[in-house]
Amino acid sequence: MFTRLALSTYLVLFAVLFRSEARAQTTDTLHLTLPDAEQQLLQKNIPLLVQKYSIDSAKAGIITARLYDNPQVTFENVLYSHTEKKWFDLGYTGQNTLQVQQLIKLAGKRNKAVKLAQSGVKLSEYEFYDLLRTLRFSLRDNFYDLYYKQQSLSTYQNQVAFLQKVVKAFTEQKESGNIAPKEVIRIKSLLYDLQHDQLQLQEDIRQTVSDLALLIRIPATVYIVPELPAQTGKPPVLQYSYEALLDTARHNRYDLKIARESVNYSQLNLRLQKAMAVPDLQVGFAYDKQGNFERNYNGLNISMPLPFFNRNQGNIKTAKALAESSKAQLQGQEDQLSHEVALSLESALRTEKLLEDFDPDFGNDYTKMMTEVEKNFKSRNLGLLEFLDLYDAYRSNVLKMNELKYNRLHALENINYSTGSQLFHP
Repeated sequence: MFTRLALSTYLVLFAVLFRSEARAQTTDTLHLTLPDAEQQLLQKNIPLLVQKYSIDSAKAGIITARLYDNPQVTFENVLYSHTEKKWFDLGYTGQNTLQVQQLIKLAGKRNKAVKLAQSGVKLSEYEFYDLLRTLRFSLRDNFYDLYYKQQSLSTYQNQVAFLQKVVKAFTEQKESGNIAPKEVIRIKSLLYDLQHDQLQLQEDIRQTVSDLALLIRIPATVYIVPELPAQTGKPPVLQYSYEALLDTARHNRYDLKIARESVNYSQLNLRLQKAMAVPDLQVGFAYDKQGNFERNYNGLNISMPLPFFNRNQGNIKTAKALAESSKAQLQGQEDQLSHEVALSLESALRTEKLLEDFDPDFGNDYTKMMTEVEKNFKSRNLGLLEFLDLYDAYRSNVLKMNELKYNRLHALENINYSTGSQLFHP
């Protein structure tokens, strides 16, 4: 019963892997370096392009704020003259009037609106660079993650290929009566377990490839293979103190600059709303051909609403509340920034310390040892249980080492992200 179930599981996994390999044969492969990926991010990423248009839109707001109000012209002519029995009488006896009016804004409303629009442009630009900071972190993190997952997948492929040969040989030996059936079942069980984990890892890799491809707009049919140079020595970024990193973050974090500019924006808006309480002056010229006390009357008119009831009280109160809110948000952003910098530095130091405790030649020595283990197992100089333990320990060691290397780069990129600068250059 167990053998039949294991065999059916194997056939299903083999079919899935075969289909995956068949799809892979029709998929293009792109070998990608991190600088190339970042260049494509800047040129092709859709959210970045959208944010650039937002900056252009905000700059257009400055043009609008600088414009003066258009003068208003009103012309009136008699429709039908009952005296002269004429339609649209434009002659000497006809009546027409002309009015020209110009709105003059007082209390510096135009200049205040221009400054508010300029602050809005700064906010849009800061949002663009903060988005770039986030997308660059996501790009690099996916790049490192994909690289080490593919390294782990290579280990699975080698082990699966070896065990498939062992299963074939053991099956032949079992049929000859030289090997007990339980040993074949144990080897097959290890093989199925490896193939299941391999399939899960392949799904994770495909998702990571998709996430990375979306960031740089690579077609979905392209399989990305990251190329990462070897990381040697202790990164210089870890020589920075917490105070130095915090100071760097305060000067370079664009989300903090957004919070600061939001305070400025709210203050400018409050000044504008207070200025809006001052009524504007309207100056005009009037001409009346013959409808006034004298023919061809010319007059100057000045008008202004009296601020008895509406003094823009509601908008001023709202602007005051938003100003206080932006100050509180700025304080919260500064608190969050300090914690993020501290956590990123602590995580990077812990990961680096753990890596320093490892012998740099351990991985190569372990791999050479496993090559000898495989040879001895083929020669039947090594027992099955001991082989299974060593094989499982080797796989676990490789996967954890790859995960630790990824965690190291992830922690270093977190320092870049939390400080808003490129202190770590992979």
